[in-house]
Amino acid sequence: MSGTFRSLAEADFVFTVATSDGGLLPVYELRPRGVADAALLLGHANGLPAGSYGPWLKDLARDVHVFAFDARGHGGAIWPSGPFDQIFHVDRFADDLRRVADAVTVRLGATRLSYLGHSLGGAAAIDLAAAGRLPDFAGIMLLEPPVFPPPGSPVRDEAETRQTRLVEGAKRRRADWPSIEAFRDRLNGGNSPFARFAPAMLDAHCRAALKPKGGDGFTLASPPEVEAAIFAAHRHSDAWSRLDRIGRVLDLVGGDPNRPDRDWVARAMPEMAQRMKRARLTQLAGIGHLMIQEDPVRLLALVRRWLGCA
Repeated sequence: MSGTFRSLAEADFVFTVATSDGGLLPVYELRPRGVADAALLLGHANGLPAGSYGPWLKDLARDVHVFAFDARGHGGAIWPSGPFDQIFHVDRFADDLRRVADAVTVRLGATRLSYLGHSLGGAAAIDLAAAGRLPDFAGIMLLEPPVFPPPGSPVRDEAETRQTRLVEGAKRRRADWPSIEAFRDRLNGGNSPFARFAPAMLDAHCRAALKPKGGDGFTLASPPEVEAAIFAAHRHSDAWSRLDRIGRVLDLVGGDPNRPDRDWVARAMPEMAQRMKRARLTQLAGIGHLMIQEDPVRLLALVRRWLGCA
């Protein structure tokens, strides 16, 4: 994949971090307008590269030093060839997060870095925490990390069913599009979760998810088969069995478990939090898994309060 595409084009600065297996991850920096006491690194959800959070990150960067990166398989990232179950294994995302966090920490100097992990980005942090390899973040907030529940969990059957739908749906995605507008119109219709995005967030996602194709038109920067492989990888993680090893304070945020279109993770969050030693769980009524895109104002207020910027 070409490294010239950048999902967050409005970043103030972009640098790259090398992965252990020969990949490259673009890291985007949004500098605050004045002096900032807080710095935040965002780890994004599967299928939503850093640019899918662009307007929200820009609002946050008014008084927070913000960093975000395109995970392997997304945006402007470059990843090696090989079997998908190896290249997109959960351990790879965890190791990549560690490398990015270390690079950002060096860049910041004395300013402490907090981490906000959404879905895939949250699962990577859980994997690091369970292995005792989590960076020394000032704070950690994870939005519905998809840690797959074990057999016997009351959520297991729902998780299996809904995760299978995600995998199969990702495989069926149309990769090539004549224009960004055509892609947006498709996402904005029917019962698609994208139709619930705030307009500015949907626009940002469409620009971030499509890269110019050789010749005319656009293609998904995260190919359908890659997105499907990442969804499938969650099911094979053993992170749940190691949740009780996590001693760090984690702020967990879940969506509404009573919404009929909920993600299975919303129902798993209470059980997940109970298995951790020092997890604090907040569940948000009326909101779904892609909560930043769905209600950016509400999530901005939540994160700013957490960072002490409110």
